[in-house]
Amino acid sequence: MKRTSMLRYLLVLLIAAIVLPQAAYSQEDTEEFVDANQAEIDSILNLITPATSDKEKAGYYYEVAYISSNIDTVLKYSFLGLDICKDTLLIAYFNRFIGWGYYLNNQSVLALPYVQKSKDLFSKINRLELAGHNYMLLARIYEDLNKPDSIKYYIGLALDYEIKQNDTSQISDCYKALGGIYSNKSLYKESEQYFRKAIELDSLIGDKLEMALSYFRLGELYSNKSNERVDNYLAKKYLAKAIRLQESENSKDQYYLSNKYLTYSQIADVYINIAEYTNNNVYADSCLYYIKKSLDYFIKQGRTENAVDGGYTYFKYLKYYKKYNEALAFLQRQKKYFDDNSSALALSEYYGYLKEIYCCLGDYKNAYSCIEKEHEYERLNFNDSTMTALSDIKTQQAVLIERMDREKAEAILVADKRRMKVVIASLTGGLIMVLAVIALVVRVLIIKRRANAELLQKNAILSEQKEEIQAQRDEIEEQRDEIIAQRDHIEAQSREIQASINYAQRIQRSLLTPEDTIASIFPDHFLLYKPRDVVSGDFYWVGQFGDNKVCIVADCTGHGVPGGFMSMLGMTNLNYIVGQEVEPSAILDKLRNAVISNLRQKRSEENNPQVLDGMDVAAYVVNEKKMTLTYAGANSPLVLIRGNEVQVLKGDRMPVGISMVIAPFKSVTTELQKGDCIYTYSDGFQDQFGNASDRKFQKSRLRDLLLEIHQRPMVEQKEILNIVYEEWRGPAENQTDDVVIMGVKI
Repeated sequence: MKRTSMLRYLLVLLIAAIVLPQAAYSQEDTEEFVDANQAEIDSILNLITPATSDKEKAGYYYEVAYISSNIDTVLKYSFLGLDICKDTLLIAYFNRFIGWGYYLNNQSVLALPYVQKSKDLFSKINRLELAGHNYMLLARIYEDLNKPDSIKYYIGLALDYEIKQNDTSQISDCYKALGGIYSNKSLYKESEQYFRKAIELDSLIGDKLEMALSYFRLGELYSNKSNERVDNYLAKKYLAKAIRLQESENSKDQYYLSNKYLTYSQIADVYINIAEYTNNNVYADSCLYYIKKSLDYFIKQGRTENAVDGGYTYFKYLKYYKKYNEALAFLQRQKKYFDDNSSALALSEYYGYLKEIYCCLGDYKNAYSCIEKEHEYERLNFNDSTMTALSDIKTQQAVLIERMDREKAEAILVADKRRMKVVIASLTGGLIMVLAVIALVVRVLIIKRRANAELLQKNAILSEQKEEIQAQRDEIEEQRDEIIAQRDHIEAQSREIQASINYAQRIQRSLLTPEDTIASIFPDHFLLYKPRDVVSGDFYWVGQFGDNKVCIVADCTGHGVPGGFMSMLGMTNLNYIVGQEVEPSAILDKLRNAVISNLRQKRSEENNPQVLDGMDVAAYVVNEKKMTLTYAGANSPLVLIRGNEVQVLKGDRMPVGISMVIAPFKSVTTELQKGDCIYTYSDGFQDQFGNASDRKFQKSRLRDLLLEIHQRPMVEQKEILNIVYEEWRGPAENQTDDVVIMGVKI
């Protein structure tokens, strides 16, 4: 779904609350818009007579601009007031109203000088509380203009000002704004920190609806973060919290009402994403429940962009149930929302979805047509963005000259004259260079003419040589075309291979035990999983059978695609083996038999490396009712930490697969105590070479690190291990092997 329209709408409402506290701006269909305060506006304007002084008129125009919820009305009477007003305070207000109106009309280039002037005038007359309200609006304008340094500067000023005023609500708004800015820059960690700060402040003052807004933004952040399953579940968690708060308050305020239905739309999109991952119809049905509510509201409100975004979620719902014809018909009905004024970006997105459904229907002719239109509108979007920027710059110059005071206008004209002198000098220099080039060309032509005269005399000799050269050139061009064709073929093959590997990653991740399943079995745990390549040779498997909780961590021979095949072989067999057997040694025995059988391995000196493939595995069973741990290992240890003592269970020195020695695996059972920490891992962490040295991290150092951090919460343990590993490893391309570490606290 597109997020820009949602963000802009919420920012508009926030700024409206700061700049015009008594105005109620509603983003309705502009063709049918009726100002909510029109009757009051008419009564004010009726007070103006031919005898009314300019000072009184300016006051009436201020009142109209202040209470109007129509942007055009605000701009009209603010400009009228500015033309006749001499009072500095009113001039500052009119400038702020104009800047605010231009911002809401997506004309931030025009808005900037008015808001800046408003801030300067408020400061000049020592009305710092009014100047402070402009800081946040300036930050939003600079966000539209993509000026990161200016954004942070003005939000910092706004935050400092509100902290001095001890205004908890406004401080929370600043944190929300910072969270939104970092989210737009894909700095998710920093964004989440600011949203959580806002939640804490809103909780202190008991503002549930503002808390809901922050939870909504957190959920939106995680849903935009990636397509990883964990991120979607976290997005669902925060969006559900937002909905509970919104529905408990059931506010009729347009600002919060709109936020509620935006949350419905967002959680519907998250539900359909989870349904696609899990193939669970329950999530798809939840998507339908919320998207129907959201679409009904936005269609009644005339909110076309939000209705289109929600429609794409409903399209994904139909596609999930393979109702391809219904999905196509629905998309074709969506076309009514687009006209000649629709953005190229929106049309490109529309034809992208249309392309998908034609592919599902096997109508590749129409799919190809949609691809062409999608790319055409992508190009138009780039061109439109460039032309709009140029147009805005020209318009800004015109407005500045017309509306700014004479002193600043003259200063701008002086600067323009200076720039014009530089331009003229540059053009003069360029003209001289062009003339020099022309003279050089003329000289070359003269020399060439003389040479041609000489060549005519030798034409008979050169004609034969020319034909030979032409033949060689043709041959070279044929070879070049062949090389280009081979290059294009190789690139196409590379893209296909990469797409296949990415799809293999999705299949592999679907076989791994879901994080929420692990959490339900081992509530206090962490899992650090860092594949070296797209697919991994390390894997984990967790399950519960009665009172027995089974945990398996494995390291397959190799990494990347070969390791990925081995890991999927291991996980597939474990799905059949575990449950029939919950004794770790029996699980490893059966898994070894399955690997030998599946790979047709034979113990002989002629074995090649492929058939000698296998895996190192640590398998254990926790019975918290009996408080026992039963472990078996294949070249893979288990670390048990109790208090400040480390106990290492080493297992058997043979792999799960063919080897020189094949004997039954042995299980070891030990008693557990509350607070015991159990760690199993592959050798990827301890064997990683340091970025600044030629040494491995080493298993002893890893065990010391686990001992050092084992009393911390599991979430922090994972974070510390990840930080230590990445600092030791350096750049991601330095990673030598897959890494998996699982920690469980009893």
